[in-house]
Amino acid sequence: MTPITGHGYLITRHSRDQNGKLILSYYLNTPHGIIEVCVVGEQDVFFTNAAVDFLPQVDGLICETLPLKSFAGEPVTIVRCDSLALKQQAVERLRRGGYELYEEDIAPQDRYLMERGIRGLVEFIGVPQGATGVVIRGRLRRAREENVPQWQVWSIDIETSVSRNEILSIGIVSEALEVVLAVQTSECDLANVIPYGDEKALLLGFMRFVRKHQPHVFIGWNVIGFDIQMIDRRCRFYQITPAFGVQGEPWHVRMSKGTGKAFATIPGRVVLDGITLLKVGGYHFDSYSLNHVSAELLGEEKLLTASSRWQEIERLYAEEFERFIEYNLQDCRLVAKIFAKLALLTLQQTRVDLTGIPLEQTGGSVASFENLYLPRLHRSGYVAPSWRDEPFVPSPGGFVMNSVPGLFRNVLVFDFKSLYPSIIRTFFIDPLARVVDAPSGRVPGFRGAAFNRQVAILPALVGELAEAREQAKAQQQSILSYAIKIIMNSFYGVLGSDVCRFYHPQLASSITLRGHELLNMSKEWMEQQGAKVIYGDTDSLFVWLGDDLDEQKVWQTGEHLCAGLNQYLTDWCWQYAQLESHLELEFETLYSRFYMPTIRGQEEGSKKRYAGLSNGSLVFKGLEATRSDWTELARRFQTELFEHLFHDRDVTEYVKDFVARLHQGEFDHECIYRKQLTKPVSSYIKVIPPHVRVAKQIDLERQRQGLEPMFEQGRQRVEYFYSLEGAQPFESYENLTRIDYDHYINKQLLPIAEGVLALQGIEVMSLLTPQFNLI
Repeated sequence: MTPITGHGYLITRHSRDQNGKLILSYYLNTPHGIIEVCVVGEQDVFFTNAAVDFLPQVDGLICETLPLKSFAGEPVTIVRCDSLALKQQAVERLRRGGYELYEEDIAPQDRYLMERGIRGLVEFIGVPQGATGVVIRGRLRRAREENVPQWQVWSIDIETSVSRNEILSIGIVSEALEVVLAVQTSECDLANVIPYGDEKALLLGFMRFVRKHQPHVFIGWNVIGFDIQMIDRRCRFYQITPAFGVQGEPWHVRMSKGTGKAFATIPGRVVLDGITLLKVGGYHFDSYSLNHVSAELLGEEKLLTASSRWQEIERLYAEEFERFIEYNLQDCRLVAKIFAKLALLTLQQTRVDLTGIPLEQTGGSVASFENLYLPRLHRSGYVAPSWRDEPFVPSPGGFVMNSVPGLFRNVLVFDFKSLYPSIIRTFFIDPLARVVDAPSGRVPGFRGAAFNRQVAILPALVGELAEAREQAKAQQQSILSYAIKIIMNSFYGVLGSDVCRFYHPQLASSITLRGHELLNMSKEWMEQQGAKVIYGDTDSLFVWLGDDLDEQKVWQTGEHLCAGLNQYLTDWCWQYAQLESHLELEFETLYSRFYMPTIRGQEEGSKKRYAGLSNGSLVFKGLEATRSDWTELARRFQTELFEHLFHDRDVTEYVKDFVARLHQGEFDHECIYRKQLTKPVSSYIKVIPPHVRVAKQIDLERQRQGLEPMFEQGRQRVEYFYSLEGAQPFESYENLTRIDYDHYINKQLLPIAEGVLALQGIEVMSLLTPQFNLI
């Protein structure tokens, strides 16, 4: 049959043995649907320090020398295997012989792409296998044109019966459809419902529905950790093969032993979790619950939000089926809208385009680094070291200065632009440069490290990314710019992580300790110019110019200091080791008013906690107003207190009025604590904090009613409040009775007010005692 050519975007990649030969399988999103391209004739490759003749000569296994060396400077042998089985046999024999193995853990489907610079967009050629959507004897190469694919994305959500531990329905929302597949034995005339007689029929029906419509991407909220895992468990219960792959292949759902995180691999489909992508994208929320995030981003909420919603879901299913269906669909819609508003799929696709990580790999900092670094390392004549299970030596973290507590005016914040990447670039910090000796000119690092500037790979790579980011910013490509920033900032963490094959304590320490040095140098220089540094943290300096300057003069002084320090650092780098400085200080923030608290109960200034007023907006860092484990009452109180303080309004009258309104019940609905369980509630034995006591109380009551416990899965949120009888479960706003206002004054308001008002010489307790008019 005549070969065909085409283009597409990589969805998933796989490898398998077939008739003793390695097959690489790549599923692509193409204009003609999902296509599987099967690459034959490739070999699974790794390296060793064993001699060429150590392994027996067998068909399908080739050993030969190449002009490549290990990090120890030894020549290496390349081992090429025609199948996965042969590779496994060779690896085991070499390990028994005590030889080193290099890059044996790199999957052949990944190496094929990495060595060809293939990332997301590809061109393919091969022979079609009938009308099956399979291309055999295929080849891939990096696409020369940007043909951005159209994705068919399904937002999915399941509803379950907690009392029976069964799936009741599976909701699906996409651009093309809104439908719920549901167990419903009675007659159902809802147009958007596909009914099934029982749970087993529902699962089989969902598989058929997926195969019929062929979505590329499933999205959801904790979608792998809950929805996919639950579907998988129920399939196993009925001894159904979960055949959700494009060609009917089973999916593979697994849990990481180290992190407890769930993963799902589906041939030809990808599952992306909204919570994970929010965190990858640097978005921070008090709570990552769907209801909280959607309320903050969209101004929309789930249809049921109370902690007792599980019982209400079952009631709706039994008594108000149409509302139950709408509840299921609303959850799907909210996820789809969040993904669209924040362009989360586009962000993930951009990370793939930059690094070549699999589309399904939402983390992948180590994989990103290796995909970018290894081809350059091979071109330099070296192979990567083996990962070793050695004692972990942590590097020092970012430098945090002791702060000067108090209330200030005219505080400037100077930030080093991409400090750690610029340190890597300036001081030639690099895994290969650390081990390759040089007759002269090595750049000093820390903990005994020195770096050969002639062979360093990473500085040039960071330079390429930095240049690409500046271009993206100039072209207002904000997602591309942000994705590049994520990648560059991950390099330090990768080099300091013992899950990375390049880990060495000298690498990460040479980055962070250089940062310490630069921050201290910058502080000394600023104070030589007559400015006062009141705080510093990792890459930032907080500089006080005194309370008397007008705003225009403050800005002018800040710009002058910024330019002067940049020139000083440029000169210092050249004098230090003839280095071209890529360090750049920026001045972008002026706090017209600023508060640095003390450590509670001490006179020493705190760290990573402050409040400021910048351009008329309040900014809180690390204080109660930003913390989800404090009540809305506390967050409101702190925000309004600082509004008064920074705008020179009467704080004493505000506090007294707030306490009076609290006792009048005005803020009852804000007295709810929402705290997360980090493990199953039964695991708390020695120390049982209030939210755990409440969770145990709820589960005990459910046990009396013959229901399943609610808090045995871990990572669940408990909602409660304090009445005069102690901590009580929060069920609805109607049950907020007999609130213990003294508790909230002492535990929520007092800690916020005492430090602020003490600076003004105000006796706090006199303000927190309610004043009642006696008639």
